[in-house]
Parts: sequence; structure tokens; C-alpha cells
Amino acid sequence: QQLDGYNATIRHAIKRKATFDKRVLAHSPREVIFDEGQLVQFFHSNLHNTLEARRKLLPKWSVPYQIKER
Repeated sequence: QQLDGYNATIRHAIKRKATFDKRVLAHSPREVIFDEGQLVQFFHSNLHNTLEARRKLLPKWSVPYQIKER
């Protein structure tokens, strides 16, 4: 019984994510092209939804990287 509720929650979350992704991707480009010399950072998504106290203090964004070639 408890597992049925868990499975229903997971299915609902997957459905919500698919709907959200469909809306976001309709309004924004799928591919981002960076030019040489630009500074970029990336987001550590594995740290975003964590409940561990020691991981909450880690930086979620990388240090800036410069694009050297395309």
C-alpha cells in the first residue's frame, strides 16, 4: 500500500517534469553556442536538491571558465 503511493508520486513528478520541460523548451533554444573568449559557468545540479548538511554549503556554480576555441 505504501509503495503504491510512492509509485503514484513518482509517476506524477515525471509527468509534471515532462510538461514543464515541454513548455520551457518551446520558448528557449535547445543549443547554446558560445563564442571564443566568453566566460561561462555551469550549475552543479546534483547539489541542488540535497538534504545533507555538509553538501548544502558547497558552491552550486562552477568557477568561470573562458572559452578558448570553438
